[in-house]
Amino acid sequence: MNFILAGHGNIAVEMKNSIEMIAGKYPNVKAITFELGDGVETLKDKYLKIINQSTEQSFIIITDIFSGSPYNAAAMLAMQLGNIEVISGLSLPLCLALLHLDYSSINFEEAFEQLNDIKSDFIKSFKKISKDIAEEEEF
Repeated sequence: MNFILAGHGNIAVEMKNSIEMIAGKYPNVKAITFELGDGVETLKDKYLKIINQSTEQSFIIITDIFSGSPYNAAAMLAMQLGNIEVISGLSLPLCLALLHLDYSSINFEEAFEQLNDIKSDFIKSFKKISKDIAEEEEF
């Protein structure tokens, strides 16, 4: 499975750098930028350049915001090509979770279900956790 990270500005490039800092290099992860003045067609060209250079045919494009330009360009390609899945919500926990799934034994729909099962692990509140611990200690 190949991954393309995309978002406004340099967020995707920096996300890839963060992934490498934590988990090492992943040659199947690429990142594109979306600069001021770029449009949907420019983004589609950036995606296609990566897709056309790959021998692997399946792609997951992870974008920062649902219905933003990076998402819309990816969705257009997904409709045209069929071998692309697009999800929004680019974050380090999401990327690490996606990278560590075993795609040899599951398809994307199953992978997405697994993500739904663990998505509550992605966002934590210190105050809520502290309150929960304090309540447990009272018993």
